[in-house]
Amino acid sequence: MQKPKLWTFNFILSCLAHFSMYLVFFSYAPTLPIYIERFGGSSTIAGLAMASLTLAAVFSRPVAGRALDQYGRKLIFLGGLLIFLLPSIIYAFMVPVTLLIGLRFIQGLGWGVANTSSWTVASDIIPPARLGEGTGFFSSTLSIAMAVAPAIALWLIDRYSFEVLFWVCSILSIILIVLASMITYPHIEKQAVKAKTAFLEKTALRPAMAILFIGITYSSQLSFISLYTIQQGMVSAGLYFSAFAISTLVFRPVSGMIIDRKGEKGYDLVVLTGSLAMMAAILVLTILAAPFHLVVGGTFYGLGFGFIQPTILAQCIRRVPSSRRGAANATYWTAFDIGVASGSTGWGFVANATGFSMMFLITLIPVVIALAIYFTGRRSNAAASLNV
Repeated sequence: MQKPKLWTFNFILSCLAHFSMYLVFFSYAPTLPIYIERFGGSSTIAGLAMASLTLAAVFSRPVAGRALDQYGRKLIFLGGLLIFLLPSIIYAFMVPVTLLIGLRFIQGLGWGVANTSSWTVASDIIPPARLGEGTGFFSSTLSIAMAVAPAIALWLIDRYSFEVLFWVCSILSIILIVLASMITYPHIEKQAVKAKTAFLEKTALRPAMAILFIGITYSSQLSFISLYTIQQGMVSAGLYFSAFAISTLVFRPVSGMIIDRKGEKGYDLVVLTGSLAMMAAILVLTILAAPFHLVVGGTFYGLGFGFIQPTILAQCIRRVPSSRRGAANATYWTAFDIGVASGSTGWGFVANATGFSMMFLITLIPVVIALAIYFTGRRSNAAASLNV
């Protein structure tokens, strides 16, 4: 049988919108910690730039998931994007650090809604028979954004100013809203509004717990690799982010093809390989002394994250009806955000107490825990698949 078409105009539009959203996200991830340190903060406070956003997303994602299933995709998606845009415009007026962190929380509310919506819309558009492959390609837009956004953002603040960066991000957010408004949203049978309707999807909880611990480790990369690189006497972490992004760009679609063809065994193989690759990357970072280490560490971490992130997301959504995809996506991303928020805050204290090298070594522990959670639930996952 011929495979259902994946690269429709709708799928391309959703990929472009997703790409634009992550361009803004990854422009802020390495630069706002520098902004905070430059204007009076410490490395501990710098971690709050990411923690504030992700904590807000933790609150907004479950509500967004329920709203997406009950009221439709378009209105919720565009509303979240508007909230995500507004703080960027205010940032351009070079606000104090405390106000920036507060605005980052508001932006996080919009991020939680918009990001959950984007993944939900994509899961509506992707044919079920190509879920792994489609999720892999869709999440590759995240990798491309990571490849270019941090390097460009760091160049903008070095060559021009933070103000220019903030206006560029505002313009990108407006383009994103235009792209999102052009999507033809598939009709989804809406849930009746009932008080008993769950905010989170029960079948997605176990894989979501695994991604929570991956998020704890991942937050150390987003929040502190730039500061660590500067401390080690290198110009910027652009090489690391580029290597990470190129690696994830290559391996995300590969992971999707493996799970589509191999089924449950494919999921296991991809998660195990990804976890080992992330551990190897972390060990390289603990001895960071040259640009070569940034390239090697970024490549291995990109392989690991590129394998694990879309694979566990596919596990969360593959068994739920379309009317519960919003809740399933919200469950996954809420768990991931809890991991990133707690990690962004906690690793700052660890770095102050032990130094960045030891901090990165300790980030091995959440990867091991995530692997244990995944394989502890392997039998129940396999049994559930027999009933599908």
